[in-house]
Amino acid sequence: MKITPFSGALVVVLTLQQAALVLSFTYQQSGYWETEGCTGAPFYVDIFPEFNCGQRNITYNCSPYTFNGTEYYRTVICVEDTQMWTWSYYQSTPYVLMEQYRTDTECSEYFQGRVVIATGNCVKMINSTSYQSAIATMEYSGSESLQFFMDNECAATPSTNLTIESAIVANHSCYNGEYKFYSQIEYTSTDEGSGSSSSGDTSTNSTGSSGSYEAGINSNSGETSIKSADSSALSTGAYAGIVVAALAFVVCVAWLIYWWGCRSTTEKQESTAVTDQNGVDSYEMENSPKHDFISEASGDGAILWRDEAILGARVPREKVIIKRRIARGGYGEVYNGTYNETHVAVKMLLPETRKSKAHRIAFLAEVKLMATLDHPHIVRLVGVAWDSPNDLCALTELMDGGDLRSLLNKYDMENRPTGFTYEKVKIALHIAHALAYIHSLAPPLIHRDLKPRNVLLTSKLDAKLADFGVAREHIDRTMTAEVGTSLWMAPEVLMGQRYDHKADIFSFGVMLAELNTHAMPYSHARFQDGSSDRLPDTAILQLVVTGKLHADFSQGGPDVLMRLGLECVGVDPGVRPSTPEVLYRLHKIMQEISN
Repeated sequence: MKITPFSGALVVVLTLQQAALVLSFTYQQSGYWETEGCTGAPFYVDIFPEFNCGQRNITYNCSPYTFNGTEYYRTVICVEDTQMWTWSYYQSTPYVLMEQYRTDTECSEYFQGRVVIATGNCVKMINSTSYQSAIATMEYSGSESLQFFMDNECAATPSTNLTIESAIVANHSCYNGEYKFYSQIEYTSTDEGSGSSSSGDTSTNSTGSSGSYEAGINSNSGETSIKSADSSALSTGAYAGIVVAALAFVVCVAWLIYWWGCRSTTEKQESTAVTDQNGVDSYEMENSPKHDFISEASGDGAILWRDEAILGARVPREKVIIKRRIARGGYGEVYNGTYNETHVAVKMLLPETRKSKAHRIAFLAEVKLMATLDHPHIVRLVGVAWDSPNDLCALTELMDGGDLRSLLNKYDMENRPTGFTYEKVKIALHIAHALAYIHSLAPPLIHRDLKPRNVLLTSKLDAKLADFGVAREHIDRTMTAEVGTSLWMAPEVLMGQRYDHKADIFSFGVMLAELNTHAMPYSHARFQDGSSDRLPDTAILQLVVTGKLHADFSQGGPDVLMRLGLECVGVDPGVRPSTPEVLYRLHKIMQEISN
């Protein structure tokens, strides 16, 4: 089909129009209601900057949304003017819109927005990582007050108490260097020059270039009424004339663009070919942080970057203070740090892997998984933060007792008695509790890398399971010996066979042996010529797979515990005890030791 200049221009106009609609949407705004239908004013709204929001098609129309076990109803839209859209939600219902900007930017770099209905009642802050609830009120003078609470019932002492003067609200002044406030008053009163007041109510009348509005706020009931006057409004004909003129201008520009595009097609193709051969331009674009984030957030990793669990756990990156490094592994490192003056562990990718998209996506997958886990013996996720993909980090609770392997090394250096003690059995019991929890999920979750380095301790030697980087839901799968750590792997995993949660039970049995001896797995394996040298790992693993070498339980302890350990490291998964059975037997052993 031949494309005429006019039809080509029309295509360009439609394309530009669609692009304008898509690219202008730069904020994702989510409103929450307690009742089905999403009628009336939402009790809470959150707002986040979202690049190219409209193109990503992430809108929802009054869909059920469960948060902390309670069902709410939510709408998600992409907007450009957050203040106007917020007013369209609430209109005559009082509200407080608080825009938060990144610290030290003097309200120049937008971070997020929160809208709380200003009825003086407790409002749950859905998906907020800093506060759980809030109370907002708006005075007839135009001043606002906000109270934020760490509990979801507004029962505790407010963590933050803000009183914002009417002038700050009216002028949208930068408050405390990082906040701006809005209310519906500015959409009902735009000129302070003409107004009248009485003892019963306060009202403001104003006339502007686009019309006049009369707004009244009753000081007793707190209700706001809106009346519109069109004495100076532009006529319909005037608006139509403006629209026609604008469209004519766009058509002319579009035709010129089309004509120029046809003229220079050959030149652009040649230029593109040269650029691709040299590889310079494409390399610079691929290594640009902005391009990397945009392509990653709209490609294979888009689902994770926009996942609700991850966004719900996201915290401001500038509030994460990183101090000294406390651990380093094959893919990541852990630092001691603080967030909101709370001590946390900050986990990051290694410098050499931070630029890898695959590593970043795997890291986000672990964060998402941790966000869904809730158990007293699993390390708790505090939040996730990033300003760019390369500075992605996860915040977890800081365990001041270190990891179990460090404790066993300390026991060995201090010549502590080997065998099972009350503290060691307690650690084993806590780990069994964590395994029972993840194995009971639907579908069951398999840790796949259970070892003492991934067991963290408090100062009182309470144990918590950590590092779910290679954990997977069990759907009749296999995994290679490169996943996890081979000395703790079950024979079926080393052989590349199908496995289930019994693979974790084998690793748990190996760890029981370490608690018994303080030594690394299979340290007792020696050459038969009487040499004191330990067998290489490859030889050890061959013996483990064939059942000729077992974890060492030679240091004594309760017979029932020794039998449990040997059953856990059985070559045949069928002879290993189930997770509930392990937990039950450890409970009985703890009772016997306590008595």
